[in-house]
Amino acid sequence: MGKIILVRHGQTQMNADRIYFGKLDPSLNELGKMQAQEAKKRLEQEVDSYDYIHASPLKRTKETAELVNFLGKDIVFDERLEEINFGIFEGLKYQEIVERYPKQYEKSVTDWQQYDYETGESLEMLQKRVIEYIFSLDLEKNHVIVSHWGVICSFLSYVMSKNLESYWKFKIINGGLVILEVKDNFPVLTKLL
Repeated sequence: MGKIILVRHGQTQMNADRIYFGKLDPSLNELGKMQAQEAKKRLEQEVDSYDYIHASPLKRTKETAELVNFLGKDIVFDERLEEINFGIFEGLKYQEIVERYPKQYEKSVTDWQQYDYETGESLEMLQKRVIEYIFSLDLEKNHVIVSHWGVICSFLSYVMSKNLESYWKFKIINGGLVILEVKDNFPVLTKLL
């Protein structure tokens, strides 16, 4: 039986400022570095070892992966683990989006699974690439995957409902861990820390 341990990156200043960002590439702030250190401690308590560690290549996940990698394994970086591309919403706060792009904002609410933010991607596209990546792994092994809120929630939603229906039902904090056990390619959520 293998495990999938999902780790959300530590906080960036853009997280703190409540800015929409997926492809923008900020580093961790000081709190984010502390959150990653705490995630490392929790990871060490929860698993004796892991076979592989994977991460989105964006700075915030790369930095988090380097901090939580207590076994010093080579980190596998893959773009399929990057956060959703918010397209025209990238770099904006909620109020700015509502004021600048009222029609697009409305569409993002009413058609939230398929709306692609005009120059970005939809949640369906995000989920497809995340599922493709994770199920390409040897799930009889233990994998630490350092990624983003959208990536983690899209995977958990797939595990729970085979679609995006559960996407908004998880609270994954910066530096948070999610542990799933996998038997016969069937992941089961065991812990949310």
